[in-house]
Amino acid sequence: MARARRPKTPGATDALVARLHEFGESSAVAVLLTADRGTVHALAKGAKRTRNSFLGPLDRGVLYRVRLGRRAGEGLCFLNASSAREAFPRLRGDPARFCAATVVLEVTADLLREEEPFPELFRLAAYALKVLDRAPRERLPLVATLFLARAVELSGHAPQVSACVECGRPLGSADLPLVSPGRGGVLHSACVQAEPGARSISRDALALLALLRREPATRALQRKAAPATLRELRGLLFEWLERVLDRRFHAPAAMEREFSLTVPSAG
Repeated sequence: MARARRPKTPGATDALVARLHEFGESSAVAVLLTADRGTVHALAKGAKRTRNSFLGPLDRGVLYRVRLGRRAGEGLCFLNASSAREAFPRLRGDPARFCAATVVLEVTADLLREEEPFPELFRLAAYALKVLDRAPRERLPLVATLFLARAVELSGHAPQVSACVECGRPLGSADLPLVSPGRGGVLHSACVQAEPGARSISRDALALLALLRREPATRALQRKAAPATLRELRGLLFEWLERVLDRRFHAPAAMEREFSLTVPSAG
């Protein structure tokens, strides 16, 4: 998806803190996700002092109203002030919620770019955190799957699942669907040939992906899906993102482990 570049200018904006790194004894570097400026690396001087310009300590997964200042050098700008708009407190009290929130932040941080507004993805991430904070625990796997499906869609790299990417024919009822990140979508078994990255995928997972991509989020979140189908679809979407971004995600493994330990088996 093409996103127009816009020069960095100081000012106030909403931001999610995706990552925090210590900087000296009293400061921190925050990786901020914003709607109008993409990813911002900001130096929060004195953030760890008792008295500072920040109303409370900075924390990952919190939605802030921040005031950004001039460039601080080395790709950083100054974070002059912040105040929390939504803290999403339940994310930090439940391992399954926290791990899913970490996935949301990591994926969004990797899809956003500096100086490139992407308000749709920012709103999706903020919405996902809000739902993860409030949803019943048994719905958390569906929330995480919906976020991934929409994030891949917004990235412009969504897999083609309505027809074979090789021959263009729709999948027949007797076809065994296979999917290839390298080719960009599903393949008939007869069209796979020597495609090394292709793997089989269930029709239930493909149908769920199509549903999550087209339905309004509030309706999609009321759907029921088997845990195995949700897990299979998340695996496909992570594989897709890793291929697109050329990186390996580590947060999903922790999320899947917490889902299996703490979320009831009902879909």
